[in-house]
Amino acid sequence: MNPRWQAIVELCPRIEPIVDVGADHGRVAKALGAFAVERHFHRIAGPGQWVVADGLKPFREVGTAIIAGMGARRIAAILEAGPAPTAAVVHAQDDPGWLRGWLAQNGWQIDEEAVVPEGQGFAEIQRIYRGIEPSSGLELFFGPRLLAGDHPHRAAWLAHLQSIRQQRWERIPAGHPDRKAVQQEIDFLKKFEVNR
Repeated sequence: MNPRWQAIVELCPRIEPIVDVGADHGRVAKALGAFAVERHFHRIAGPGQWVVADGLKPFREVGTAIIAGMGARRIAAILEAGPAPTAAVVHAQDDPGWLRGWLAQNGWQIDEEAVVPEGQGFAEIQRIYRGIEPSSGLELFFGPRLLAGDHPHRAAWLAHLQSIRQQRWERIPAGHPDRKAVQQEIDFLKKFEVNR
């Protein structure tokens, strides 16, 4: 099992029924005894508890939803469209900061996070419950539990985030307002270097 799938399994609360949306390979669902959901029949990958459906819609209730490996806005749409799960494990491939903000604005609290290497970057995974998220601003954007935690890949992840922003900062013309915003992000991330 790859590091992202393993992190999802480890973060997943055992509140049943567990539903893995966009289960793809089905390995995470199999490891958890979960329902594996795919939108198209031809994407079913072998034996298991497969459901051909769009997100969480066919379920009357969901204990834990796993919605991982897709875009942040798609994850938000799935959470809005189906029955509200008690808990969820989410991973946005494209914009985890936007997803954290959306979760906080829509009654979700980040309980725990994990970060693991994936491809040329890192996968950021959140375990969430219904509740009020106390963090805000850049702390929420970058991941309150990742910034505060003692994760094995935390130092490399922080360095990666800073490198991306430094490259972006260098491409922005002097005097452009975006340059100041990116510099604020770089300065914010540097505050956490002492904990590495």
